[in-house]
Amino acid sequence: MLAATLATGAAAAREIAADLSDHSIEITAGFDGAELLLFGHDADASDVIVIVRGPDAPTSVRRKERVGGIWINQTEVDFPSAPSFYFVAATDGMSASGDLENILEETGLGARFLGLAAKSSDVNSKLVDEFRAALIELRGRQQLYATKPGRIDMRADGLFRTYVPFPAATPVGQYTVTVYHIVDGWPVAGTSTPLQVRKAGFGAFVYEFAHAYPALYGVIAILVALGAGWFGGWVFRRS
Repeated sequence: MLAATLATGAAAAREIAADLSDHSIEITAGFDGAELLLFGHDADASDVIVIVRGPDAPTSVRRKERVGGIWINQTEVDFPSAPSFYFVAATDGMSASGDLENILEETGLGARFLGLAAKSSDVNSKLVDEFRAALIELRGRQQLYATKPGRIDMRADGLFRTYVPFPAATPVGQYTVTVYHIVDGWPVAGTSTPLQVRKAGFGAFVYEFAHAYPALYGVIAILVALGAGWFGGWVFRRS
């Protein structure tokens, strides 16, 4: 896959650097999204592509079907490793020339062309393609996958910048931000920088407690729900 490509020879001689306005996003109770500035310098002031990828995680896609007048989950396809977030941006020259779409498809860098493999080889390939497309479309509507590439502003002196939007539903975890420069019409990894998305405040305590002690967290959640129901009934009887 292209993400593993390393620059060699003449390609390695190109100098490219990039950084983020912040290397951490904190998810609090009132978090409604964020936007980070990615900026950098390309010695050749040429075309570049930026990929921001969230942590991979097992993902299941289910299709509801009507059985006996009731809609239930009938068909399911499991993808053992799918990025939780995927953003693509490119310089204007690539979008204007029409080369960008071809490059994203040929290299599998575009969100629509991610080669997500199904967990079981027994699943019909046509069905896998259908469910893969459904997953990408769903995450596109959730603003977790970029439905169209963002814009990278490149100046004549090689300075460039782009803004990366993160929705309220941004998953936590370690993200990678990679800048590719175009060498002979092909993207080559130039530089990368990390990004951490994490819970903060009381929400972080609840999140960590739930993952560390899931059984106890479940018991407490049930007791809280029962207590809230009892209190609501008591208030209703008093009114």
